[in-house]
Amino acid sequence: MRVWSSKQVLWLFALAAMSMSLAAQQPTQKEKLEQRKTQLQDEIEVANGILKKTQKDKELTLNQVRALDKKVRARQELIRTVQAQISNSDREIRRLKNDMARLDGEIKTLKEKYAGMIREAQKRGTPSSALAFVFAAEDLQQALKRLYFLRQYSGFRQTQVEEIKALQAQKAQAILDLEAEQGRKRQLLGQEVAQKQELVAEKSQQEAAVAKLKKKESQIATEIKKKRSEMQKLEQQIQRIIQDELKRQREAARKQAEAKNPGSTAQAGSSSEAFALTPEGAALAKDFAANKGKLPWPVERGIITQNFGENPVPGTSGVTIKNPGVDIGTPSKSQVRAVFQGEVSTVVRIPGANRVVLIRHGNYFTVYSNLEDVFVKTGDKVSTKEAIGRVAADPETGESTLHFELWMDTNNQDPKPWLGR
Repeated sequence: MRVWSSKQVLWLFALAAMSMSLAAQQPTQKEKLEQRKTQLQDEIEVANGILKKTQKDKELTLNQVRALDKKVRARQELIRTVQAQISNSDREIRRLKNDMARLDGEIKTLKEKYAGMIREAQKRGTPSSALAFVFAAEDLQQALKRLYFLRQYSGFRQTQVEEIKALQAQKAQAILDLEAEQGRKRQLLGQEVAQKQELVAEKSQQEAAVAKLKKKESQIATEIKKKRSEMQKLEQQIQRIIQDELKRQREAARKQAEAKNPGSTAQAGSSSEAFALTPEGAALAKDFAANKGKLPWPVERGIITQNFGENPVPGTSGVTIKNPGVDIGTPSKSQVRAVFQGEVSTVVRIPGANRVVLIRHGNYFTVYSNLEDVFVKTGDKVSTKEAIGRVAADPETGESTLHFELWMDTNNQDPKPWLGR
């Protein structure tokens, strides 16, 4: 048999306590679904705000249709989330009913045992008066034994009574919990019906909007051509800025290497497309990479109206437009914030993209395009969630859209997997 030392026992208790604490901190499935439902409701609210703002315009725009499409998809996911909550509620109701059945059985068993004990005592002729039972003893030793028996008997009966009361209290609480859960389920079923009705109306709106767009395909084609040209100019400018950063880093690394070893040829001057990072820059890049999937959004509220990569153009037959980042529809005048700490590499004005801010995080870059007000300048150090500007509104449609990109060295990445929900 293994003998545990006191240190090992203490370590095991500490580990068990830590595990229980961590488990308690983890959100339950019920909490996760409620959080996701709140997020989806907010996305729908943002989409409604965008549509209300832009529906005042005479002409239907691509962004309006995209916002409507996002709203429909968010509504569909919201319905699935509510349905998952209903399934959870069904499981909880079944569990509570099983608990009540178990408690009923335990209460019945205890009551039967208690009644049986009373009957058995009566059969044995135990006097109803405890005092008379003690004094009827033949001698002092028997009297003491009877007194001890009565104390034990009384204590056992009291314990049984307390157990029955405790189980009855548990059952009363289970009944209250069941009634509350059944009420919650009724609410969820009502929400499901209401959301499905909203979805039918929104799909009808969506179909009508797409049909309207199809009637002006030539106008859309012109818009797409203009958009592609603007995107190309933006990408060329970003690539040029990053290449300039690369050159500066290589030159700095070359000078540093020559200072350490005069006359040597530094490897830092190679044509590698990766950055030569200082220890501080490497640590920052490592922290940035470690936060993949947890970075805050570049705006407090918004919906992704265009994803990274090829996006189908509504109202056209098979026409797509390539997006090097994500487009985020926002409420008017929304502030833009840095998604991570870093240094502002440049602030530049680009035709079609308004003002653009590029922030460096080691060998990672984040790009914030279509800003009208900028609160930072080149060389500024920024912290996570620090406001760096404000989203510009389209002068014709009133639409506010932030174009956001994420680069690693000279390769642009899909920003969506990097952002937290």
